[in-house]
Amino acid sequence: SLNLLEDEATPQGKAIRWIVCDDSISVQLLENQDPATGNLPKQKHGFRLGGDAGEAQVIRRYILAVFSYSTSKVSPWNDSLNFLSADLHECNWHKNYTRSNFPFGDFDPVGVSCQDELDGNMLLDDYQYPVEFMMVNIRIANDLNGPLPTEIGYLMDCRSLMLENHLRLTGPLPQTMGNMAGLFSVALLLNGPKFGGELPSSLLRLKYLNTIQIQDNLGKNWSLPANVQVGDDTRLEQIVLRNNFAGIIPSWIAKLKQLQTLDLSMNNFQGAIPEAIGDLSSVKYLNLLGNNLTGALPSSLGMLPVIEVLILGNNALQGELPASIGNLRT
Repeated sequence: SLNLLEDEATPQGKAIRWIVCDDSISVQLLENQDPATGNLPKQKHGFRLGGDAGEAQVIRRYILAVFSYSTSKVSPWNDSLNFLSADLHECNWHKNYTRSNFPFGDFDPVGVSCQDELDGNMLLDDYQYPVEFMMVNIRIANDLNGPLPTEIGYLMDCRSLMLENHLRLTGPLPQTMGNMAGLFSVALLLNGPKFGGELPSSLLRLKYLNTIQIQDNLGKNWSLPANVQVGDDTRLEQIVLRNNFAGIIPSWIAKLKQLQTLDLSMNNFQGAIPEAIGDLSSVKYLNLLGNNLTGALPSSLGMLPVIEVLILGNNALQGELPASIGNLRT
């Protein structure tokens, strides 16, 4: 809101002042605004979804600046990761770390990294090639502290959001994440006790979202929304939600027709396993171990056509195994 922008103490107020006063890339674009149309100069090549308008780059840098200020609410990050580097393209706002548990092998660009549209090479800017997507990866103990701002939900070119080992993150995921049209995966692990809440229903409706992994966080108030309007084009294949989720298992999960892995183990889910669970026509791995689930096993479990692993132990389930379980062949 305008009030947030005008208040120099807010992350938004700090970010807009950095954009117009200190960020040389944004300042150059703003100073060369076309007087006739009001348009800013175009980027060299731009991003696949966000396009090549200069306005898109200024907005993207503003969003990342708000994210930086919002998550350094109490104290600065341990490593700035080149964030708020006024002379660097935002694709270069990262530091290279070395470790063995990252998809790229030992090479782990922590911060914002980008890949090109042609062959998937890592890009530090868009000067020679268009950018296919960006990733926000802060999977080191970098002491992010404070809430994720609503503005992060407007990073439409963000493909992956990965946050790990930040004990002072606070608050829920913003509902605006439903605007992240290019989002493919979310991984939130080992974060602090004040981080969490109900997952945004808008996030679960994203067309290209493939994987949600939220586990081993210390916050106790994680939950799933009661109602989600799941579209026919939803592509979620993996949901891993472990430790500290509570509430009931909602029946809308059964509408995720592409879902192959559903791991809700070691949580505090209560109530009955929904009868609609048998509609998960693509699920191969279903793990509900270690909850407080009650009632009888739904007969629909025997209708899972491609199930390979089914784990239901350490719950308070009652009654006999439904005869339909004998239909399972894998």
